Order: sequence, then structure tokens, then C-alpha cells
Amino acid sequence: MIEISPLLGLRMINDGSVSLISTRQEEKTNVSTVSWQMPLSQDPPMVGIALSPSTRTHKFLRGTGEFVLSIPDVSLIAETHFCGTHQGALMDKVRLMELRTMRARDVIPLLITSCIGHLECIVSESRKFGDRVFYAAKVVMAQVEAEYFDKGWNDNAQTLHHLGGDLYRFGGVIASASKFPLPAQRAPLPNLFEDTRTERFL
Repeated sequence: MIEISPLLGLRMINDGSVSLISTRQEEKTNVSTVSWQMPLSQDPPMVGIALSPSTRTHKFLRGTGEFVLSIPDVSLIAETHFCGTHQGALMDKVRLMELRTMRARDVIPLLITSCIGHLECIVSESRKFGDRVFYAAKVVMAQVEAEYFDKGWNDNAQTLHHLGGDLYRFGGVIASASKFPLPAQRAPLPNLFEDTRTERFL
């Protein structure tokens, strides 16, 4: 993992790829999936994300104002979909999905080290639009796995693009997340992807 400038780090989300967003409050870490995200500003480097106000991520952001966007690749497609369709208030998604974490440098939330890039962010302001809350945040730190990034994602990076439901595009392929195995201890549990009523990302 190498450090790059926050401005160059904005290129991690230029392609519209899905991110895992981690928040932390009172020693509790929550990880969810966000697909509505965008660069907002170059000077200072800023990102914008839209979240449902019913989520634990929104609750933690209201309390701390800090988050990390970690960019998964296709190796985490099942875990990414699970984190976007299950509620953190009901389970420890980090433990269940065997997500490796480490401390960030400039913010309290943790990095998901299984991912290929990270943006550490501090919220500047938020505003409600319809049924979502939009957060504008300054990027204070950016890190990336060097083998996947040459002033932007290279051909080694198979980032995930959410198409709706459980469908994702990566590397020119469209596939269902439910066809990919979850971590071993989750395998005996039935119907993990059948209840879409808890889905909180689009």
C-alpha cells in the first residue's frame, strides 16, 4: 500500500465503482456499501455520498463526522453485496464477512485492508434530498495498492459497478453476487440473499 495525494485519490471513484464505507463510534465499527458517490472538488479534494437516513452508517456519521471509503475488487463481490443488504445494527458485518481491518492515519474509522484503495474523509456538511442525506466530505488521506494504480486504475484492477439488485459489472463481465461464495462460516446459513427488504443501497 502506498500513499498518494488526496487529489489523485479522487480518481479511485471516477469510474463510478462501489465502495465499502466504514464508520466508527464508541469502539463499534460499521461497514456498509455505497454506490452513490462522486468527486466534488479538486481544491480542496472532496467527495460526495448519498445515504439512507435509516442506516447505522448515517447514525455514526451524525455522531463523528468521519468515514473511510475502501474500494473493493471482484474478490470481495459477495462480501460487498452482503454489507449493502444487511443491517449493521443487527450483526457485526466485519466479523461475519471476515474483513481484515487496520487503523487509518487521520480519522477514527478503520480501513478494510482486503480492498485495493482507501480514502479517509472528514464531513464538511450534509443536507437531505428526498429520501437520502447527501454528505460532502474532504479527503484528508489516500492510499492504494501500487500494482492496481498508475495515476488511475490499471488493467489489474477489477473494480465493482453495481447495476441494481445483485448484479455487478467488472472487467467487462456482468455477474450475480449471489453466485459467489461468502466466507466459510457463512456457508451453512440459508437464504442470505433472498430477503431484499433490508437492502439499503442502490
